[in-house]
This record gives sequence, C-alpha cells and structure tokens, in this order.
Amino acid sequence: LNQDGTVQLQLGATEIGQGADTVFTQMASQTTGIAFDKVYIVSTQDTDVTPFDTGAYASRQTYVTGKAIKRAGEIFRDKVLDYAAELTDLDPGNLDIRGRDVVSTVSGAPVLRMADLAMEAFYSLQHCVHITAEATVQCKNNTFSFGCCFAEVEVDIPLGKVKVLDIINVHDSGVLINPQLAEAQVHGGMSMGLGYALGEQLRFDDRGRPLNGNLLDYKLPTAMDTPELNVGFVETIDPSGPYGNKSLGEPPAIPPAPAIRNAVLDATGVAVDSLPLNPQKLVEQFTAAGLIQ
Repeated sequence: LNQDGTVQLQLGATEIGQGADTVFTQMASQTTGIAFDKVYIVSTQDTDVTPFDTGAYASRQTYVTGKAIKRAGEIFRDKVLDYAAELTDLDPGNLDIRGRDVVSTVSGAPVLRMADLAMEAFYSLQHCVHITAEATVQCKNNTFSFGCCFAEVEVDIPLGKVKVLDIINVHDSGVLINPQLAEAQVHGGMSMGLGYALGEQLRFDDRGRPLNGNLLDYKLPTAMDTPELNVGFVETIDPSGPYGNKSLGEPPAIPPAPAIRNAVLDATGVAVDSLPLNPQKLVEQFTAAGLIQ
C-alpha cells in the first residue's frame, strides 16, 4: 500500500510485449477492489529484488501468475479491511473496497477513503503499519485451450502464387481478461502463421551457418502481404483458471499454415507436405502433378 492509497504490484513474470502488465494490473484491481488506475505495476524485472518466476513459456502467464496475484490480492484486501475496521469500529465482514474507498456492504456508502486509510497506517501514533502481502503459488494444474483456423485462397498455378483472400482464427481461451489484447495477440499469431506458411525459410550452408540471417534475405510478410485478419472467440469458464481464463499466446500461430496448405490442396488437388509454400516449390509440385506443361 502506498501513502496515497494506491498500490504497488511487483512480480517475477515478465512483460514481453503481449500485454501481460495490463492484464496483471486488471487482476490486482479485480481481486483487491482498488481502482485499475490506482494499481502501479513494476515493469522492470531484476533478479536481485524481484520475486522468483519460472519464466514466460507454455502461453500460461495469465494462468499461472494470475493464481499468485489473486492469492496475494486476497491477503492484501483482508489486511486493509482489518485495519479499516480498527479505524471505524465496524465489523471487517461488513466492509469492502470499491475503487478509491472502503465502503459498507450493508448500505453501500463509503466509510473511509483509501488515501486516508493509507496515511493513517503509515503515520499513526497508535498502530503504524505498512500493509503488504506476498504470495507464492506452485501451479500443479493445467488446462487445454482449443482453436481452429479457416482460410480461403486464390492460387495462380503457372506462377505458383498463393493469395490469401480470407482467414479467420477462432479460439476458446476461457474468460477473456482483456478482449482487445486477446484479439491483438491472435492478430500477431496469425501474422506469424502467414509468414511460416508462405515465405519464411531459414537457409544454411553445409557447415550449418545461416545464409539469410538478416531482414533483407529472410522474407517476412509486410502489411501489403497481409489480408484482413478475422478473429473469433468462444468464451468458456475454466474452473482451474484463477479468473476462469486459459492460455492464448502461442495457439493462434499454430493453425494458419495447415489451413492455408489444406486450402491449396482443395483448390488444386495437390498436397504439398513441406513449408513454405513459395512459388518455386509450388511450380515444381504443380509440374509434377501435370497442372503445368
């Protein structure tokens, strides 16, 4: 608890561009009851001072770290309400935190501002205390996310060119903590899948050294190569997730390539079983299948 009634959140999980800090802040706000804009997260992780975290892998940061945030938030909230009960002579069971105030659950009326509670806690002559909470959670559960991708393509057989006309990625990731970030994450995965399917290929010489380890020769798709990316979600409530949520990070990158490959098969009758589906490979395959004379 900070002196102005805001809260500080520090954890080991790292923001790597997927919006984790925003979601973690939402989780802390949801559990404690404190307003979202009054939760300040420490974004720079330093192993000298940061709580331990096993790492950002398996697309489970919100799933695993969310459990620790929820537990710490519940402990913190109880400590705040116990202190509020001291100051107000009210039963802590009849108090709650909503936004910037401690309120009565009986009347719904504010009984104490969080800023006033914090100032009293820091500087009280009777009971001075820095209200903090720490929690560790060993995650022994796992859950399954599901998703699918549908693609419509146009194939120029003589040139070996594939144009993606329409593509949609649909996922069941449990409860979406932040729908906008979830959609953006699916967009990113789809972009990766498009490059994987149609152009990206790391080449090596006979000594194992990369031949195209730069952005000039390694062909990433640009905005001009990217069709409209359509996203859908089937929201479920997963009982093992701290907020009913499941993983999302990597699943959107998995199905676009096979969906595009199968769409090419449907359009041409030619099954290409290696990636990328670049013009050279497709012309060779179409020639072998007798589509090009």
